[in-house]
Amino acid sequence: MEQELKVEQTSGFWADAIAVAASPVAITAGIVRGSYDAASGAGPFTEGFHAAADPVIASARKFGTDHQDTITKGLVGGAATAFGARILNEGLRYLRR
Repeated sequence: MEQELKVEQTSGFWADAIAVAASPVAITAGIVRGSYDAASGAGPFTEGFHAAADPVIASARKFGTDHQDTITKGLVGGAATAFGARILNEGLRYLRR
């Protein structure tokens, strides 16, 4: 019987960018959980750290992968809007002179 492996694709620029943005939260949660586990005797620091930090980073990467097209369109659209507003504003200033 063949076993099908399900591997989640979490590659791409936005997956990495959002994972980096979520890293401070994940690291803080990991340090708190790891310190608590080590101090209370519930387990070693690394187990507590990874139990808290790994899910945060994994979900951030998944979010970046799932929404990469929307994020890109939003940033490009926002930049185009800002650029267009700048051109319009300069044109109106020229006409007022």
